Amino acid sequence: MTHRLPLAKLSLLRPFSRELHERGIDPEPIFESVGLTEEATLDPALSVHIMVITQFIENAAIAADDIFLAARVGSKLDLGGWPNLADAAARASTVGDYLSIFIAGANDVASSATEYLNIVGPKAIFGETRVFEPTVLPAQNDAFMMALGWAILRRALCDRLDPSKVTVTVCDPKVLPPEFDLMHPIKGDRMGFSICFPSSWLSTPFDAAPAEKEHETYLGAEVVEFVHSFRQILISHIGRGGLSATECATLASMSQQKLQRRLAASGTSITREIDFVRQKLARDALAGSDRSISDISDTLGFTDPANFTRAFRRANGLTPTEYRRLQHVQGDETS
Repeated sequence: MTHRLPLAKLSLLRPFSRELHERGIDPEPIFESVGLTEEATLDPALSVHIMVITQFIENAAIAADDIFLAARVGSKLDLGGWPNLADAAARASTVGDYLSIFIAGANDVASSATEYLNIVGPKAIFGETRVFEPTVLPAQNDAFMMALGWAILRRALCDRLDPSKVTVTVCDPKVLPPEFDLMHPIKGDRMGFSICFPSSWLSTPFDAAPAEKEHETYLGAEVVEFVHSFRQILISHIGRGGLSATECATLASMSQQKLQRRLAASGTSITREIDFVRQKLARDALAGSDRSISDISDTLGFTDPANFTRAFRRANGLTPTEYRRLQHVQGDETS
């Protein structure tokens, strides 16, 4: 563990200040709650302890009565407005270049974490590791950084981006809006976020000129509502055994072809959604109950516990037993 003082540029709070103003909320009392002023964010050279930034963002979410505040701010951030991101866009020839240049310059903005890009065979992992253990659960901070990382990938890959091939890890998945469910959110510890995606994306050519209209299919309200509604249907019926595509279409009151088209437009499919719901319910059961692996497997329609274990490890990188143990340890740490 490093002994560097964990600092971050106060200007990082300006997007939050703008968001609060747009919502008709005066940010000044929130700044005062952490001993700051909104005017101070205009000084590009001023840095403060990262826990001041973290507490401000948590307080802002409370003031806005919106647990998704930080994710919303990160998702719509003007990437060209950040010097290191603008520099990456100007110099990068591939998505891998873009992320590498961004990571190289990230320490100029904050010394509180180390950004990284790891490649392990077919998977690439982009994220950060904090240089200290936060005294406050950095839920909103993680959500903002995850959403920013997603915005970077979306900016670079546009229509080639498939959220169903992405897995995100944050300390509290509950602060991620429903549209991020497509990315299989996983609960991690307090030490940083990560985004896991196919390493083949790194070689995708990067176009320095942004598209005239940024691709919004995966974050559109209509898409989110339809996929969310379909998942609720699956949750209600998944425990009755294996669901076929025909049965899913019947439950959704539409033809199988139409259901497939609607899901394909959202970057997903019937099979992916069944697997997603199974894995989500499995994670919830493992973390929130003492039910046996065999019982959970049977309830979710797996033919046997061995198949359940293989599917769970493939989707989550851990066996059910390892995942349950990790969640219990992290629960003890945050309680």
